[in-house]
Amino acid sequence: MIKGILFAILFLWPVAQVFAHGDLSMRIAEKTIEISENPGNFELYYERGLLYQQHMEYSNALEDFITSKSLGNTGKALYYAIAEVHYLIEDYGEALKSIVSYLELDSINVKAKKLEAQILFHLKSYKKSLEAYRYVIHTMSDARPEDILEYGKLILAEDNKNYSGALEAIQYGLEQLGPHTISLQLKKLDYLIASGQIEKALEQYNYFILEYNRKEFWYFKKAKYLAEINRPHEAFISLKLASVAIRQLDTKFKNMDSVIILIEQIKSLENSLNNQKL
Repeated sequence: MIKGILFAILFLWPVAQVFAHGDLSMRIAEKTIEISENPGNFELYYERGLLYQQHMEYSNALEDFITSKSLGNTGKALYYAIAEVHYLIEDYGEALKSIVSYLELDSINVKAKKLEAQILFHLKSYKKSLEAYRYVIHTMSDARPEDILEYGKLILAEDNKNYSGALEAIQYGLEQLGPHTISLQLKKLDYLIASGQIEKALEQYNYFILEYNRKEFWYFKKAKYLAEINRPHEAFISLKLASVAIRQLDTKFKNMDSVIILIEQIKSLENSLNNQKL
């Protein structure tokens, strides 16, 4: 009987949808059978809602979560799931209501505080968002580079001139994740340039030149920056060093499209700097 119902569900389900996520579609169908046999079980609706969410069928997921709640599910995990789905469909007001309900039951959960911060950010409540995310960053034990980058973004959203705070966040991340975390070092350079810290920005370019093998690209990037801040003599020197670095490459690297393009860019910038002298 169960196999017959399952077959009927799969037969009626659009073929593309059944195979789009493979096993996930089958699990939804199986969970639907379980619900048909025990329609008052709120846990089954919650479990199918999670499957729908993974399948990116957010309206179905939300419907199942609401049904689960109406059947008596008061678990904090349900509040988080509802908040997350509302966040994914960009209904931030409803998402905030649900995550607040979750936090009333568990106010120190890092994952929930992070979602709260992200919701508040989209609601443009930047100060509260930053407070929540600050707790996340200094509490979580498994921070990733993207967490630190998001933290810096929130700091600047709350105060677009607070580059010192954003740079402190990056430094904290480098201390936690290691000094050679490339995404953080790149963002550090962005912040130094944006905040007009010229000498520190040049030091950061030198960091990349010293630490990475493909120095020719970084010499060129440094030269471009020097040209932009009207230091043409130093820009010429950096361009010459980029050319030297290219000559030292193995032939297979010299013939790469990216290097050929770089050579043209170096020539173009040299010409531009020469024309400025005229």
